[in-house]
Amino acid sequence: MLGTTKIYGCIADPIEHVKAPTIFTSIFKSKNIDAVMIPLNVSSSNLKHLIETLKSIKNFQGLTVTIPHKSSVVELCNFLDPEAESTQAVNWIKFDNNRKLIGNNFDGKGFVNGFLSQSYTFFDKIVCIFGSGGAAVAIGCSLAKEGIKELKLVNRDVKKAKELKKRINIINKDLKVTVFFTYNYIITDCDIIINATSLGLKEKDEMPFDVTKSSSNCIIADIIMQPEETKLLKQAKSI
Repeated sequence: MLGTTKIYGCIADPIEHVKAPTIFTSIFKSKNIDAVMIPLNVSSSNLKHLIETLKSIKNFQGLTVTIPHKSSVVELCNFLDPEAESTQAVNWIKFDNNRKLIGNNFDGKGFVNGFLSQSYTFFDKIVCIFGSGGAAVAIGCSLAKEGIKELKLVNRDVKKAKELKKRINIINKDLKVTVFFTYNYIITDCDIIINATSLGLKEKDEMPFDVTKSSSNCIIADIIMQPEETKLLKQAKSI
């Protein structure tokens, strides 16, 4: 690295599963961009202190944000782009020329575009999301714009899921959104089921849901990036 090198970070806790620093640094190198992305393992209690410190590092340009900071980092931003404003979750922060923080969220768009790139349409589909955190909010809000038939939300904190329901219905007031507690969900009629929780990051984690309760032609998706094939996906392939 040179004195001119621009630094980007990726904040998470834990950080071991996150691939962004390796991927982005490789992209920078392939395009001859004088920049690197480094992993930053920061706890929720130290998040505000870290952000304040990074503001003073002039060649620090921005951050990717992942579990568990996507919602809590919102209040530390000076400005929010439309996607972050509507979801109240952030997965990318950049510093402007005055070192003010601008938050955005590409989780929902990225998830949807991944399906669309494979010629899959969400129109008239029944979708279920497990979790109501930052990733679930972004994905749910994006799906509300895709003409789905129904969205089911399953979370151990029903109050949080109901708050997400309200947010989604602001985007699409006609969309049927049903909230379930973790143990009383119905997924037999779902076309797509998404694990948007952190369950699967650790080897000893319990399964986010019972795959055997889904239909055989249902698509199972997992936001966990590492391992590449989670226990959930392995079980889905085996039945």
